[in-house]
Amino acid sequence: MLEVLFWGSVCLLAYVYAGYPVLAIALARIRPRAPRKQAITPSVTVIITAYNEEKDIAQKVRNVLALDYPQQQIDVIVASDASSDGTDRVVRGLDARNVRLLRIEGRQGKTACQNAAAAAASGDILLFTDATTRIEAHALRAITRNFHDPSVGCVAGRLSYVAQQDDATGQGGTSYWNYEIMLRMAESDLGSLIGVSGCLYAVRRSAYREIAPELISDFVVAMVVREQGLRTVLEPDAMCYEQTLDHPDRELAMRVRVGMRSLSALASQKRFLNPFRFGAFAWQLWSHKLLRYLSPVFWMLALLANLALALQGRYVWLLALQLALLFSGLLGFTSLRLSGKSRFLTKPYYFLLTNLASAVSLFRFLRGERIVTWTPQR
Repeated sequence: MLEVLFWGSVCLLAYVYAGYPVLAIALARIRPRAPRKQAITPSVTVIITAYNEEKDIAQKVRNVLALDYPQQQIDVIVASDASSDGTDRVVRGLDARNVRLLRIEGRQGKTACQNAAAAAASGDILLFTDATTRIEAHALRAITRNFHDPSVGCVAGRLSYVAQQDDATGQGGTSYWNYEIMLRMAESDLGSLIGVSGCLYAVRRSAYREIAPELISDFVVAMVVREQGLRTVLEPDAMCYEQTLDHPDRELAMRVRVGMRSLSALASQKRFLNPFRFGAFAWQLWSHKLLRYLSPVFWMLALLANLALALQGRYVWLLALQLALLFSGLLGFTSLRLSGKSRFLTKPYYFLLTNLASAVSLFRFLRGERIVTWTPQR
């Protein structure tokens, strides 16, 4: 029984982090489903959701207005989630006729603000982006050409993280995201993404549906689109940039928040986990999201079963490997600057950090906690 528990847990971990990505990439190469692209310039409403972004909001709006896209086809809504700093004043002071402030009172959260902005929007395409995200000039043209294909309901931009410091948190975050982008490109080629990066994505206004405020919109939007028979694709040429967080407690807090809201979304939208109804989309949800959030449980079971087997004189070398991985990850926390310069230490450190975040998220979710509002972790 111990061997079954041990090898079952190890195989699940191997599937989540290696088996599923390899399988997704292989299937995407065998049967790719690239959208039919053509240059089009539909009207676009850019929605920037902001909470206390006085420092960055003016630069963000200027970045949007400088995009290589017909200016008469763009308008901007800054949805302020009851900001208590000078965010609203800065937006009102901008000299741009196609920029307006939509203040949402009562700190209702990012998703509620996006719902309100989408209801007030006039563009055929809704482009959602964050206040600190820098968008490349040609990104909007790259995104809109995908909407020439009537099967496409949502298009994700390609986020690239820029490390603020040469430490384990920044370097680990960059490496993790490169792995994630590779997997998302394969999922897009398979047919549909199961989620997008909230930093930059676009939805047909006709396909947008109000999302419950407690749910994470950039995850649920792909489900909303899929239920209408449409798909979500990744546009690799639509580049945008964000800085990584510069300290493990901020990175951990961000990942716990995202994890809890994602688990809430999976629980409330559990019908999408039915493979008989949603096919490959359900398989992707199980593999990419649910099993990954459960990976700390699998790892703990593997470690405990391995310890019991080692006391019987079996698989001692595998226990040593697990403990070495754990020790290397812990070492990353104690010397972030040093470990950031060592590829050997960076990856175990960030693997441990993400699993810790998943464990905390799962525990807090099962305890009944929910997160609606957010505070930028900068």
